[in-house]
Amino acid sequence: MVRGMGLAVLDARETDLGLQVTFITDSGLEQLEGTHAEVAHLARVMQQVSVLAPLNESERVWIEGVPVGEATVKLGLAPGGRARLLIERD
Repeated sequence: MVRGMGLAVLDARETDLGLQVTFITDSGLEQLEGTHAEVAHLARVMQQVSVLAPLNESERVWIEGVPVGEATVKLGLAPGGRARLLIERD
């Protein structure tokens, strides 16, 4: 579970396109499929946000939108040391 984000990885599988990852979020199950590089970039940004979130008391800001296949995963900070997450689908 990514601290303060309400996001956990349930499953990851190799596909013809790269990787399919299943997450459980505060909103339910989400599947993303993208290249190995896209999923690795998402993992790096998730880790950065999990480190920054506890240090944040009052800001509400998006840190980065990470393209993963046909989706964009927006990760950011919310007040009270929480992270924020939005998965936008094309």
